[in-house]
Amino acid sequence: MTTLSLPGVTETLLVDLDGPVATLTLNRPEVLNAINHAQRANLETAFKALEADERVRVIVLRGAGRAFCAGQDQKESAAMDAHGASRRIEAYASLYTTMRALSKPVIARVHGYSTGAGLQIALLSDLRIVTRDAKFGMTELNVGSAAIMGSAFLLPLIGEAAMRRLVLLSDFIDAEEARRMNLVHEVWDADAADVRIREIAQGLAGRAALGVALTKEWWRLLGDDVFNAAMAHARQAHAKNFASGGFSAGSARFVAREKH
Repeated sequence: MTTLSLPGVTETLLVDLDGPVATLTLNRPEVLNAINHAQRANLETAFKALEADERVRVIVLRGAGRAFCAGQDQKESAAMDAHGASRRIEAYASLYTTMRALSKPVIARVHGYSTGAGLQIALLSDLRIVTRDAKFGMTELNVGSAAIMGSAFLLPLIGEAAMRRLVLLSDFIDAEEARRMNLVHEVWDADAADVRIREIAQGLAGRAALGVALTKEWWRLLGDDVFNAAMAHARQAHAKNFASGGFSAGSARFVAREKH
């Protein structure tokens, strides 16, 4: 395995290449890999570089430490002004658009918590192979945010009833319940998950690249209307929520709870 140094990508996102398989590791374990502006930029830059790299046929996304990704960094959210809030939604729009446009398969290797924006990134991956300790939640309402994109990503996968349950209860489900809901594809013990992902990745790497790319392009087109409508509404909803004070207040309460 070779560690890649990509221009513009900092040490909070590790990039490794093992033959045709690239692995991106979210590397902010001290905050359960919560996503801040720098990490959003890292991810977008890395995905674009790997898309352009002819050696890469498959991308694996994982997290360092105890969790895959605990979602948006609430300390960043609590300190945002209006410009920062707008900058954030545009950064997510750009990252999500980049992920949806990838011609190469993305496998999310999920362990521990996958929450909010972290779950959204997993949902934008093509396959979700998870460990038995994985826990999933679309928890935006817990921090005073609005679950616009999360709802849009969940709906075609698990249906309206299950989507509303996850969003409104804003709690966590375990790996087996997530599998029963079709939120994830396979559940394994940790070591077995790594073996299984290597097996899947090697199999995908042997597929005709153009066939995979054309299939993924069609999947993107199938979801374009919903994605574009959701992003347009998310811009309006998050701006309205920020102006009301609810967005910052919810994040501040979350940060205060963390300190006690």
